Amino acid sequence: MKKILLILAAIFLVTGLSACKGGQEENQESPPISEKPSDNPKQTDGQDEDTPGESVDDPAKDRPNTKTDIIILEGMEESFQFTLHHSQALGFSTYIVDDMVVEEASSGEGDAMIVFANFAGKRNGDAKVQIFFNSEGTNATIEEKKEFAREVVISNDFEIKQRSDNSPNRFDWSEVEFDITQKGNNYSILGTVSVFQHGDRVYYAIVQYPEDYEEGFIPRVVKMFDDIVWYEGP
Repeated sequence: MKKILLILAAIFLVTGLSACKGGQEENQESPPISEKPSDNPKQTDGQDEDTPGESVDDPAKDRPNTKTDIIILEGMEESFQFTLHHSQALGFSTYIVDDMVVEEASSGEGDAMIVFANFAGKRNGDAKVQIFFNSEGTNATIEEKKEFAREVVISNDFEIKQRSDNSPNRFDWSEVEFDITQKGNNYSILGTVSVFQHGDRVYYAIVQYPEDYEEGFIPRVVKMFDDIVWYEGP
């Protein structure tokens, strides 16, 4: 069963997370990451942005569909528009900045939410974050999920970067983390794998980006995680 799950997770990673080798040429002209959102439409879960949030008891669902908020980029506060996204399968809602696009992927073995950079309307397949939960995530230990995530990224040609034993976590929500890298003749992809837990469910998130995207992409990812509100029930 573990091998089957690993294959399925690798499929998620290939289709939603690892497009480095073949997709770099189309990303070479990507705009600077500090650009504000363009007017290009954003992929969402089908909600009407002008429709007010549905009035329900669950605070994760009773939220405005859009908002304006601040992200600090390179030490400067910048105002952005955000759209609410519901990840029913993963059990939460959060706000996605409007220069990123979000997709959901599911199978009988697991579910993923994948968010891509879409600066100036140009989607970059190398700058993305995937949050994944599979059927072994319920009652799995943090270490078991960490090892599963390690096998997935290695199977997709990433290398594990060694950290010193006393290195702090990069992200506040992480229970454990490790860094990854993938290098080629004309590209360098960096990233961090975060394993975290909510209730009895253990998730992992893989954050990856071209090296020159780090200062702009990571604050957007952190903001997305900060805005997560978990559903009270199924």
